[in-house]
Amino acid sequence: MAVRIQNYLEEKVIWHKGTDPQYPYVGKYDQEECLIRLNDFPDEPLYTLIVNGAEVASFDDWPNQWERP
Repeated sequence: MAVRIQNYLEEKVIWHKGTDPQYPYVGKYDQEECLIRLNDFPDEPLYTLIVNGAEVASFDDWPNQWERP
């Protein structure tokens, strides 16, 4: 079953610090590997969510349901 893109931003995800400064957060959502990439803000949105290697959403405000380390 495919998950709608907006679910990633609406569901609880617990993030952990990554080792790559360009991808500072790593996490899992429903067994999918997730990364947060920092972009060239303000010319681009601040963050991009990458799931299983595919860009799925770009955003500026960290979702309230997500837990950052």
